[in-house]
Amino acid sequence: MKLFSLKSNLIATTAATAFLTAGMASAQESESNNIMMGFNPFKDTYSSVTAPSYMIGFKANETLLPFGYVSVIDDGRDNTDTVFAFGGGARMYLGDLSNRIRPFAGAAAGIVNADDTGFGIGAFFGAEAMITDGFSISGQVGAEIGDEGRDNSDTTFELGTANVMFNLYF
Repeated sequence: MKLFSLKSNLIATTAATAFLTAGMASAQESESNNIMMGFNPFKDTYSSVTAPSYMIGFKANETLLPFGYVSVIDDGRDNTDTVFAFGGGARMYLGDLSNRIRPFAGAAAGIVNADDTGFGIGAFFGAEAMITDGFSISGQVGAEIGDEGRDNSDTTFELGTANVMFNLYF
């Protein structure tokens, strides 16, 4: 493991901890909780659409949450740069399993910037568990078709992409 990679992971973990701590304090004070910010600390694959690193969304109503996302991908391949992806999508909440657990389905599309410009289109389903009114943990699985944006790369189909996110509502 490169020292640079270890240092980058340490900085990212520290920033995420500070972000979540400050966000939880602010989110708990808010009364409307219409804006959602999500963070995926487990990102390590090219599933940029169905498993983004960061996302921000706005509750349009009780069942629809459109969002934008950014993915930062460094899979440790030799001689490769960090890849960025960005795009948007939506979650459609399907009702409540309990007063704290809500299943959802959704889709997203985006652009991947590596050696060349790639793309991703995916669909997913999952559930969100509200820990408090301002903080939740969500998990989802899905499928994605895309091109990672590298020279001489093929279009791929990934089945079973997974994502766990920590979500803050403001």
